[in-house]
Amino acid sequence: MTPEQKELLRHAILLQLEAASPASLPADTIFQGVKLAGHSIGREILSKEMQYLGGKALLKETQKTITKGARRYQLTADGIDYLEEQGLV
Repeated sequence: MTPEQKELLRHAILLQLEAASPASLPADTIFQGVKLAGHSIGREILSKEMQYLGGKALLKETQKTITKGARRYQLTADGIDYLEEQGLV
């Protein structure tokens, strides 16, 4: 994957979370969204990119109270700022 493709994929992830904000999204929903956006990736790559974005504090992993095993993801304030700086929202 080229650096440009990674950037587009990361933007697609963040934009989905921004559209859902303040709610969180499950990884499966994000995976379907990036596929619909034209990214031919596997779940492993999505997981790796989401870990990267989490490490940059642009998104955070959340857990539901009732179903602790169900991982969901939410855009952070830093993520919103990043999207605004890039002119994406």
